[in-house]
Amino acid sequence: MDNKRVLYAFILSFAVLIAFRWAFPPAIEQPAVPPPAPSTSPAAPIASPPENPQIPSSKPPDAVAAVPRELHADRAEGTVIETSLYKATLYNEGGILKSFQLTTKKFDDSGHPLELINGVSATSVGWPLAIATADPKVDALLSHGLYVVQQEGNKVSLEFASEGIHVRKVMEFDPDKYQFTLTTELERNGESVPHQIIWQAGFGDQSVADTKKINAIYDADSKFKRVGLSGIKAPQDLSSSLIGAEDQFFVSMFVLPKPGAVKISETDFNAADGTTSRALRLAVPGGDSVRLYVGPKEEKLLQEADVRLGAILDYGWFGFISKPVILPVLNWIYKYVGNYGWAIVLITILVNFVLFPLRLKSQISMQKMQKIQPQVNTLQDKYKKLKANDPRRAEIQAEIMKLYQEHGSPIGGCLPLLLQMPVMLAFYSMLSVSIELRHAPWILWIHDLSRPDPYYIIPILMAIAMVIGQKMTPTTVDPAQAKMMMIMPVMMTVFFLWVQSGLTLYWLTSNLVGIGQQWFIRKYWGGDSKVKLMKASQGTSR
Repeated sequence: MDNKRVLYAFILSFAVLIAFRWAFPPAIEQPAVPPPAPSTSPAAPIASPPENPQIPSSKPPDAVAAVPRELHADRAEGTVIETSLYKATLYNEGGILKSFQLTTKKFDDSGHPLELINGVSATSVGWPLAIATADPKVDALLSHGLYVVQQEGNKVSLEFASEGIHVRKVMEFDPDKYQFTLTTELERNGESVPHQIIWQAGFGDQSVADTKKINAIYDADSKFKRVGLSGIKAPQDLSSSLIGAEDQFFVSMFVLPKPGAVKISETDFNAADGTTSRALRLAVPGGDSVRLYVGPKEEKLLQEADVRLGAILDYGWFGFISKPVILPVLNWIYKYVGNYGWAIVLITILVNFVLFPLRLKSQISMQKMQKIQPQVNTLQDKYKKLKANDPRRAEIQAEIMKLYQEHGSPIGGCLPLLLQMPVMLAFYSMLSVSIELRHAPWILWIHDLSRPDPYYIIPILMAIAMVIGQKMTPTTVDPAQAKMMMIMPVMMTVFFLWVQSGLTLYWLTSNLVGIGQQWFIRKYWGGDSKVKLMKASQGTSR
């Protein structure tokens, strides 16, 4: 086994790590229509609402109030709920959520609040928190109705009645958390109507136009599953109590009181440039009070909203390394240096020094293999010239094995490198999901370590370092194979052109440290240097 196989394994591991995981859940029966509630006598019709209409408060089912025949606002207008964390804008036409902006300096470093609702697609497909039924006419009436709004602090009621339809929404926003509750009621001629709450028009950081990272995410058997927007070929009916939309660093999650019938689908629409775009669409049962978390994918904040939401952060196969070890150490270093770029450099140096014994063992093993390679090649040439049934072939194989037993197996050079793979992949996963790196600068042209290097400087430097490292690494392959190995830095550079600059910085630093370690090993462990070093150590100890 040689270096080429190790590098191939590295590329394959990256490819597997970033592949989407598809879910094929069983179809769920639609919930049965509840029995009709006893009708109530309608109140006298009103031509127009008073200037400050009195909105009935939420009451238990056995205390049904009179339902107005006509209730609507005079004009379309927005209602703003602002806390120390976010600013939500409700719109009374359709009773929808038209804007949700994160306003803390942590996400508002450019002087502009961070918008999480895609207004461009919403204009075409509809806005979040609309109500949908099995009747298109009712849906159209609800989406264009002018709801009467009453606000008491962070609690907002929206109510509308027309043509025998009466709908009421109550939203209460948490001033200290990125969440709010939503309760919906829908009746037709006094009878309850099954309905769904819709999150449509997609979701995510609107300063980053990258629909490839938008997923539907839901809980199934206590594990979160993801469906990429591009992977939604047909509507998917599921049963879950947690379902939402996410991008790389933010999530909008419905937290239902119990598992229910939910649906994932997508809506096509014509974008401004004339191309066809897609928007994610989620549907959850209405009627019961539901909670929504709309905010950053930060473990502490997620768990404060619901203890199950902490599992949204996917650290990959090697999360047992990245989550409890690498990320805490990175944050600890950041406290002292105040820059995540330099924190990545320092933790990379630390990781490479921890792994130095493995690199040393690998280098010494490859040096031994390099010395005996001429003998092995001579025996292999003899082996090729013999016929398949020649008994001397077994003798030659025995001689080769004897050489390996005396000087070490070629696997000894590969195994230490393979043992480094979990650390490398754990670092990759950690950098992919850690919101700490979002908008985190390093130096000069690197203003966001979660985005690719805009000028490709770090990937090019990384490629140069990889070539130097390959030249310094002992190898047992022939010159033709060595030339082929030089293609690998090119392939790796192409891969790193479009990944986070923080990850590229890690790989560049790792290669530079590796060059230094290889020089040190060649100087003190190459040829008779190891013997000289041991003698010098013995002399010092005396």
